[in-house]
Amino acid sequence: MKKAKIKSLVKAARKTAKESIATKVVTDLTAFTAELGQSSKKLSKEIKKGANQLAKKISKEIKIDKAAFADADNDIPPTKSTKSTKVLPA
Repeated sequence: MKKAKIKSLVKAARKTAKESIATKVVTDLTAFTAELGQSSKKLSKEIKKGANQLAKKISKEIKIDKAAFADADNDIPPTKSTKSTKVLPA
């Protein structure tokens, strides 16, 4: 697989990891604050902002195996071409 393709796949994997971390932190903290009875618009905004910052720091530190992307490309079998051959009249 080309180096640029692997780089874009790693970038996409980091982005999805960042988004999933942020959403998980936000949902957990908002549920926790709701249990305490301290939910407010200002607090929710602060939680979301902090979760995004934390997710950004964590996703930068994640080591993504580039070899896995290269191996995944080799595991995919080539597709058959379904070209139809036309018989020309003589």
